[in-house]
Amino acid sequence: MADAPAPHALLEPIRLSATVPQPAADAFRLFTEGIARWWPLHEGFSYGGARAKEVHLEPVVGGRFYERYTDGQEFEVGRVIACDPPKRIVFTWQGDASAATEVEVRFVSQGPLTRVDLEHRGWERLAPSERDRRIAFGNGWPTVLARYTSAAGT
Repeated sequence: MADAPAPHALLEPIRLSATVPQPAADAFRLFTEGIARWWPLHEGFSYGGARAKEVHLEPVVGGRFYERYTDGQEFEVGRVIACDPPKRIVFTWQGDASAATEVEVRFVSQGPLTRVDLEHRGWERLAPSERDRRIAFGNGWPTVLARYTSAAGT
């Protein structure tokens, strides 16, 4: 009989990387200021569902990560807590959860390319009944990053 995974195993950070054919400054700008161009808002990656119109990420400390709905209402997902363009941005992700997790995105220059390293952490901050969100985000981030890399390649 195999041992069950340790309870903390589900709380490990989500870590993904992708390489895009852009210099770091352009890759950073697309991820932040250009997020509305590539975020899969109408593919289920929204708190507003059918009401969702656009998503924004303001690349300054204290800046908001939020959705704007078709009726003009806004929903704040999180806030930028660290920003060092074009190297990294860190923002909270709370949405409708009991506590905020953190997303850190690093942009590592590799000549004409940029490696983008994403880490979503802090799952232990959530109420025990919400920790299954880590699984949902683990399944969702690959789609989000694929949309970003596709936009960066065009």
